[in-house]
Amino acid sequence: EGKLVDTAVDAGIRAMIRDLDDPHAVYLNASDYKRFQERTDGRYGGIGVEVWVSESGLEVLSREPNSPAIRAEILPGDIITHIDGESTRGASLATVANMMHGPPDTEITLTVFTPAKSEQKIKPREITLYRVLIKLDPVHGWSRTRSGGWRFVLDPDMKIGYIRLVKFTPDVASRLDQEIDLLLRDNLRGLVLDLRENTGGLLDSAREVADKFLDWGLIVRTSGRKADEKQWFAMREGTYPKFPLVVLVNGSTASAAEIVAGALRDHQRAVLVGERTYGKGSVQEVVELNDNNGAIKLTTAYYYLPSGQCIHRAAKPKQSVTWGVEPNLTVELTEAQKAQWLAVWRDIGREVVEGETESDPTTTMSASMEEPWAREAAKALLDADPQLRKAVEYLQEQLGVESEPDSATWKTQASDAIS
Repeated sequence: EGKLVDTAVDAGIRAMIRDLDDPHAVYLNASDYKRFQERTDGRYGGIGVEVWVSESGLEVLSREPNSPAIRAEILPGDIITHIDGESTRGASLATVANMMHGPPDTEITLTVFTPAKSEQKIKPREITLYRVLIKLDPVHGWSRTRSGGWRFVLDPDMKIGYIRLVKFTPDVASRLDQEIDLLLRDNLRGLVLDLRENTGGLLDSAREVADKFLDWGLIVRTSGRKADEKQWFAMREGTYPKFPLVVLVNGSTASAAEIVAGALRDHQRAVLVGERTYGKGSVQEVVELNDNNGAIKLTTAYYYLPSGQCIHRAAKPKQSVTWGVEPNLTVELTEAQKAQWLAVWRDIGREVVEGETESDPTTTMSASMEEPWAREAAKALLDADPQLRKAVEYLQEQLGVESEPDSATWKTQASDAIS
């Protein structure tokens, strides 16, 4: 009887939400709301693996240090065919996340097999693990090092760096500080900030990141029919030196990521390269329900860029209405190019487990590019990613007409900016 009542209440709430004519309003039951909080906070219960959907199941790309996956000797390249007896073949990444994540100290059973490097057949093995609290690192580079970190120097000769922000978590600004500090101390001259496939996160985190690159002016404002207008402004303190900056965006760049991209474009602090962003510019207020019954997200306001443009795309947008964030330099990918791009970036995220451990890349960021294969990998990446190639070419053109910055000056600026 209790289950019947819960199901009826759930269906009734969802029906009322649908009648609001608000495409981003949603009801989150207790378990959905918990997962929503985990994604926003960047922390979740899991086993510490990054996976990619393949024809055979879930291919393991990398493992978090000291994670249950490492202790269970799950290796990059292994295929997870079942989770708690349920097949992973054909499952979406969102479905996989729901299957993999759960409260810490709860059990999860995986069926795993290691593809043979010869014709020898290897039987799948069943592994039972306990989930632990996993913390998402929101800052990635363009390639993995053998020590498990990331490379952030893409062109060591021109001193061009690359940073990808995958989510606007509470610690994204501090993590960005760490990597920018290292790059500046290695005489950074230009940066590619990649926001492609970044679906957003926290408004405060987006504001903090934009503020790092801007020393004055409006970052974003929110306004709604029943909500007071709010404005957020950049401050001079903590601003990075004004090196040339390119921001990469595409159709999956959304919400908080659009705020950063739009603010940097409108203040002419960065050149945007790629495709028009998603257009998720609505502000949702989360209303918690009593007795741990989840929450309702309702749209209460919309985001407006410094130019006054509303980011939000209506359910049926008019041709005359501008939405999303348009790049300065449009580079659209065909379906074939996008498939190639995704495949290359999948391989980039793969953990390196064979060979000797590299020296600590923090001593000099360019040192991780000294090996010939690293430069070849960077060239192959640019060949496979037209948007990134356009961004690097733009920076190279800008830096080609500039004089080499004085090393001592850069290091002083770097120290001042981070402190």
